[in-house]
Amino acid sequence: MNEKLETSVGNAYRFDVVCDSTNVRKVTIFLTREASKKQVDVSCSGTSRKQPTRINFPAGPPVTVTVAPASGDLMGLIVWELKTVAPANVQGCADEIVGC
Repeated sequence: MNEKLETSVGNAYRFDVVCDSTNVRKVTIFLTREASKKQVDVSCSGTSRKQPTRINFPAGPPVTVTVAPASGDLMGLIVWELKTVAPANVQGCADEIVGC
């Protein structure tokens, strides 16, 4: 995964991501916005449903999201979604890429 997310319009944003795999324990997600970088480990589940890992950040320059490639014959599914969120509805840190 190597996606450039346009995040210049709107309020705050929330990036939700889940990993589903029976033979991968975690994936590492990298978020980059200009000089700021954030690394997040996302635990993978087998067949059980789990809450997504959520990362908040304000509107601004594009955010690039990459996933460290796996080696070997590993199988899994990464599902992600970018949502706009009213600033008053942001839970926790408002800019997890820069830090709080």
